Amino acid sequence: MSTCKHSSRVSVNCWGWISHEGGGILHRIEGHLDGLQYQHILQNIMVPSVWMLYPEGIIHLQQDQSSIHDSRVVQEWLSRQADIELLDWPLRGPDMNPIKNMWSVVKRTMQETWPDLPPRNSDELWALVSDTWDEVASSMRHIRSLIESMT
Repeated sequence: MSTCKHSSRVSVNCWGWISHEGGGILHRIEGHLDGLQYQHILQNIMVPSVWMLYPEGIIHLQQDQSSIHDSRVVQEWLSRQADIELLDWPLRGPDMNPIKNMWSVVKRTMQETWPDLPPRNSDELWALVSDTWDEVASSMRHIRSLIESMT
């Protein structure tokens, strides 16, 4: 999932994944996310990091209705991946998206621990977002509850 975390002055785009066993890698996106960059993230960030947590089996990937997920380059790449199974996403299911709930927790945690002064640049904001992601992602119980809320 791609999202933009920002203060009133700076922003940073990032992508991360979660699973029943915990949070995955958070990746900083440079520039505007397009289909080619998303395919690169899936291939070079998501797949290797998922295999570290789940060394065997099929990767069950659930994406939302973002047009980037439906881009030709992404769909062609996914069609060649025998070890990735796409899960259906309900057409009217944005409120069921556990990664959006994860981002809500990250944002709330950042606000609770926000320094007196907001980050001055995107690098400072990235450090705050990635540290907070790691803190929240380490709470497997919380992430399990986000995942299980969909069932």
